[in-house]
Amino acid sequence: MSNIVSANGRSTITVPAGESIAVFTQGQAQVSRTIGFPNYPDVTTLIGTVTNGQTVFGSFSTGATIVVESVSAIPVLWEIGVSPQVQQQRLNAQVQAAPSNITDGAAMAFGSADMLAGIVTATPTTTRSIQLPTGASLDIVSEFAANESIDWTLITLAAFALTITVNTGHTIVGSAATAATSGAAARFRTRKTAADTFISYRVA
Repeated sequence: MSNIVSANGRSTITVPAGESIAVFTQGQAQVSRTIGFPNYPDVTTLIGTVTNGQTVFGSFSTGATIVVESVSAIPVLWEIGVSPQVQQQRLNAQVQAAPSNITDGAAMAFGSADMLAGIVTATPTTTRSIQLPTGASLDIVSEFAANESIDWTLITLAAFALTITVNTGHTIVGSAATAATSGAAARFRTRKTAADTFISYRVA
């Protein structure tokens, strides 16, 4: 995943020599550069504003200290590199990790980070329930700010339904089950509402 600056937050980033920084937001972000001088305070100067899109700043031949600030209620994503691109926002491509697979059994459960893969599969031998991770365990692996979320898909690879179930600090809104058809999928959006607290909404 690309690096995230929370809504109305800021981050100071060290860009190595010869590299650039790509900044993306669907709101607005300000990008500044901090330069130090001997015997004088550091000076931070605005070098650009990003509005509803991606802008690449650099390259910086000797490296740079960059401050990225969200100035709206929308998070900001950034990447550094020789030719950086914010992965989640490419128009015709995206990064998809290998799907997580949950082994069939009488007591099936999500691992803490399974849904972060974006796709979760299982091959049930009968109708099964899969317990969601606790809010506390998901908070540790996701490091989300309040109201940040992730969309993910659950796919049954057999002709039996899969139903997600609640856990401590993790509740469900909407239908929790896939259809009982091999290849049937259910789409969810999991949102952090507070520390150690998440809600998974059925969205498709």
